[in-house]
Order: sequence, then C-alpha cells, then structure tokens
Amino acid sequence: MKKKFIYLNAILILVILLVFIFGDYFSPIEMKFQYWWSTKYLEWKMLSIIFLSFAFFSAVISLIDIKNLKYISKFSRVFFSLNCLLLLFLIYNFTELYLTTKSELTKRENELIKEAKRDVKDDNVTYKFAGGLQLPMHTQKNENRIDSIRKKYGIKYKNTGCIVDLIEIQAQEKYSETVKPYLEKRNGKNWEYKMQKEIELIKRDIR
Repeated sequence: MKKKFIYLNAILILVILLVFIFGDYFSPIEMKFQYWWSTKYLEWKMLSIIFLSFAFFSAVISLIDIKNLKYISKFSRVFFSLNCLLLLFLIYNFTELYLTTKSELTKRENELIKEAKRDVKDDNVTYKFAGGLQLPMHTQKNENRIDSIRKKYGIKYKNTGCIVDLIEIQAQEKYSETVKPYLEKRNGKNWEYKMQKEIELIKRDIR
C-alpha cells in the first residue's frame, strides 16, 4: 500500500506537469514558442512553491496519529490528495481560460470582419499593428511619398500603440482574409510585390 501511493504520487506529479506545460498549447491563440515559454518562467517558480508547500503541509499533517498508519504512508496519502486538488484546479483553470479566450477571439473576429466590409465599401483598407513609439526613418516628405503609394493601392497602416494584444493580433488575420479578394480585384495579382517595389525605389533614392 505504501509503494502504491508513492507510485500514484509520481504518476500524478507527471500528469500535473504535462497539463501545466501543454495546457496553453491548446489555446485558440497561436503563440510563438519563444513568447509562450517566456511567460511560463514565473509560473514554473509558482508551481515549485506549490509543490514545496504541499510537501511541508503533508509532513505536518502526517505527525497526527491516523489509524496507526506509518508516517510515510500518511505523508503519501495527504500529498496525493493535495495533488489531486491541484490537478482538478489546473484542468478547470485551463478549460475556463480556453472558453473565455475563444469567446473573446470569436467576438473580435466578427467585429473585424464587419469593419473590413465597411472599409472595402469605402475603399479605405487599414492594416493595424502594435508598434509603440517609432523613430522616423525618413523625412516627412518621403514618408508622405510612401503613404501615397500605399494609398494608390487602396491601403494604409495604423500604429495602435505599444500594448501587444494577442487576441487582437490573431483576430486581424480575419480582417486581412476579408479584404484580400477585394484588393486583388482592385490592384491585380501580385499587387503587394509591385507596391513594395515602388516603395523600395523611394528608399533607394533616400540612400
């Protein structure tokens, strides 16, 4: 019985680690691995503290005389019970997070699809991006020349600030998908390449 709970604890800790590591992997938001792993750094420290706290609490509780069980048996049972609660909490937390994020993403995607259709109607396609405060790379005159080329192709870019919203970034893909057929019909195939080529000519003149 003693060995049984030791094995169960080992398996349970492994399952907790797997849920903890891959819980975010099934998020509706596509995160780059580097960003995802960096956000996990502080959470790893928290998980380590939780495990140590469980071990300490189990050690204290095991000092109480319960059914004449040996200390290690009591420790294993208490530690197992606490880990079960942690696993249930993690599953609940990741499930709730997934459903909430999915709902917010779907809502924002629908809003941007409507916005894209309005922009297509007004011939005012606007690509938004989070870039923060940017230092000007060219003179205002040359920036205006570049903007006029983009305007010729029916698009413009808007900096939304320095706050990176992962839901907004992914939802913008729906905006791009919605305006893409219109821009191809308006400008012809490979219009992005042609536009970029014209912009590069301006940049070469600057150099």
